[in-house]
Amino acid sequence: MSDAMADGSLWRHRGFLHYWSANAVDLVGSGVTQVALPLVAVVALHASVWQVALLSFAQKLPPLLVSLPAGALADRHRKHPVMVGAAVAGGAVFLLVPLADVTGRLSMGLLYGVALVSAVAEVFGSTARISFLPSLLPRSRLLEANSKLGGINSLADSAGAQLGGALVTVLGAAHAICLDVASYLACALLLTRIRTPEPAMARSTRNTTFRAEIAEGMRYVWSHSTIRSLVLAATAYVAVMAFLSTLWSVYLLRQLHYSSAALGATLSVAALGGFCGALVVRRVVARYGPVRVMLTALALAPFTEVPLLLATPGRAWQVAVGVGMFVQLGCAVVQGSTQRTIRQAVCDPALQGRMLATSRWVVYGSQPVAALLAGAAGTWLGLWNGLAIGTLALAIPLLVLRSASLPGVPQGFAVPEEAHRASACPQKESDAA
Repeated sequence: MSDAMADGSLWRHRGFLHYWSANAVDLVGSGVTQVALPLVAVVALHASVWQVALLSFAQKLPPLLVSLPAGALADRHRKHPVMVGAAVAGGAVFLLVPLADVTGRLSMGLLYGVALVSAVAEVFGSTARISFLPSLLPRSRLLEANSKLGGINSLADSAGAQLGGALVTVLGAAHAICLDVASYLACALLLTRIRTPEPAMARSTRNTTFRAEIAEGMRYVWSHSTIRSLVLAATAYVAVMAFLSTLWSVYLLRQLHYSSAALGATLSVAALGGFCGALVVRRVVARYGPVRVMLTALALAPFTEVPLLLATPGRAWQVAVGVGMFVQLGCAVVQGSTQRTIRQAVCDPALQGRMLATSRWVVYGSQPVAALLAGAAGTWLGLWNGLAIGTLALAIPLLVLRSASLPGVPQGFAVPEEAHRASACPQKESDAA
């Protein structure tokens, strides 16, 4: 970490620059797949609402299945090989989609398998990657690092979604996924160029089993009042968003008659909202305090769904839906990066991987259940009614966070709220994750 000086530019930190670039390349490819994969199912394979929900279920199930062992693995062994291996595995799995299309073997069963296996690789890779960041940079630079990552990730996601719409038009949905395959391989190459040595893994004086280490991480998260409260609020938010996102693409394509280009443009505009959120997060947290910022972002979330509920086919409503998603993703990045920063900064370094994995297991473990509920609601109640229910449910995360116990934030993360009342001068930035 010697090249990450407290007052130096992170752009001069070679390890962070490769880490940042790997994230950007990965997100460009994922943005293409975010457009292409639903189109393969809905347009090429004529999937029903329930089949699309099952595809979403397959994508969202792995965090529930493998997050805990992924965290224990990240704390037991070096994270760098896991990050690289997961990127290579993800590219290999997605390559099956265009190959199956060429050979005439494309099916919903194959898409379910690809979604499941690629998501397993993503869980192992992202757990190692996120828990690697505190070893790459000092704690005082985490918020700056995460705001930079959030900014480029949102831009890359936006570019990927826009590119995905164009590639689907030119190449077809299945072949557009080839770009995601290339992005995984480029991501792996960039990660191999990170030379920052990882700290030695802390070994217990007693022999411990994998299961015991997982249990230790779970007890730690549940006993730490700040981490526990943030995880519960994040779980409520992610569950509702998983419910809504399962219905979005089908509703936009079938009810509002979006073309592939219009879908890509809408997702691209939404991702730009995440970029803007990343630009302002350090400033607003320093001025207003992390708790107030998170509460405000969550309070705005239900209103961002209103344009979608009111929309009819046509260009004007496409713009309105895009603006709503722009604000929604901006708020999501602001509150998400803030709560991740607090969790990383207060966590025992020896438990970073297991803390992250336990958090993901609880937070993202709610997604497959939400996806199935969305499929049931969309099938039996209708797509619009399902989206309306999800919009109302977006008030739940706000209520959870308001009732949560947040005894404080780490020194140097942001000015405590009491200090904000006493002084109008905001503190300089600090940590993130």
